[in-house]
Amino acid sequence: MIVPADSRHERRQVYFRCVPFLVAIALMTVRFPPEVFAAPLPQSDPFESEVSPQFSEIREAIDEDDYEQALRLLTEKRVIAVKVKNQFLLQEILAEIKEVNRLKREFSKVREKAETLKTKPGDPEANEKVGLFYCAEKGDWIAGLNMLSKSGDSGLRQAALDDLKQPETPAHRMKLADAWWEQAEKEKDQIRKAFLLRGRYWYLSARPGLTELERFERDKQLEQIVLEADKIVVWNMHGSTLDHGTDECVLTLFLKGKAVWRQKVVVPWKAKAPAGQIVYPPRVRFDQIRVDITKYRGFGGGLGEIEVFDGTINVARNCSAVASSYWRSNRNHHPDLITDGDKSGLTGIWLLNDGQKGWVLVDMKKYLQQP
Repeated sequence: MIVPADSRHERRQVYFRCVPFLVAIALMTVRFPPEVFAAPLPQSDPFESEVSPQFSEIREAIDEDDYEQALRLLTEKRVIAVKVKNQFLLQEILAEIKEVNRLKREFSKVREKAETLKTKPGDPEANEKVGLFYCAEKGDWIAGLNMLSKSGDSGLRQAALDDLKQPETPAHRMKLADAWWEQAEKEKDQIRKAFLLRGRYWYLSARPGLTELERFERDKQLEQIVLEADKIVVWNMHGSTLDHGTDECVLTLFLKGKAVWRQKVVVPWKAKAPAGQIVYPPRVRFDQIRVDITKYRGFGGGLGEIEVFDGTINVARNCSAVASSYWRSNRNHHPDLITDGDKSGLTGIWLLNDGQKGWVLVDMKKYLQQP
């Protein structure tokens, strides 16, 4: 819920709620030099989820579709987290228990087909059914695409085969995006959403190298894809000198320029290791996220990465970002680095100028660039 501003601060708060939208509009009208739009195509894939060491055994059980074992391991970890009063870990565990229970229910619908694959690994129908579960529900696209490449549906089979080739040119990536969007039109619910997001990923990676004409219709397609945030991870920067970092920030989700959700977040900081905070919004529709750094450590604030998940997919990965400023206009600390997939906290960081608070805005749909 957004708490209404009191009369003393109403004008100021209304102004700041409009800033992200105004910045987006302003940047759309600016004529940037051609080299600004010649950025290298992003290499990180938001569909490849990373697993922290404390969850590795659980991930192995899930990979084997042994959801009972995964739940047993999670229950053991929950007891430990409660005992040591680790709220950050407990929050992760509870969310994972909910997700594993969901996967267990969905897998029961394709279990028979999964058994078929043990004796008939080339069965087209079984490969398609289980492959759709792996991609759309489980988020394991590598395994899922390999199964879909054996589907009896020629269009789906070809899209999977082309995806497995990991195309590198903008033209081939654009073609693959079109293929996934075409497949999405045949589906509904979770499968449709998964195909739309897969097409979105390939189009976003192709877009910097496309002509304005090639972008025109596809940008309209992009606008129609509904994004819903149900998990946000804020990764801090770190360093042994203790001279920069974020202690507190405010997260705001926007939809068409209007704030739809906001929360203050205390961000943990460690000198020699990545540290972050997980927040769970109430699955709200959005197209932008803004992070306002309100308290910083040492000389100034900065962040390592912002992740926004729609289901299992980090939809913020490789999106463009703009900020109130970045350190000495040094592109090694450009706001776009906040979505590059580097969560180390040492490299790929957005850093504010010394002694300044500030904000960064990530746009999920528009192609905006800050020089």
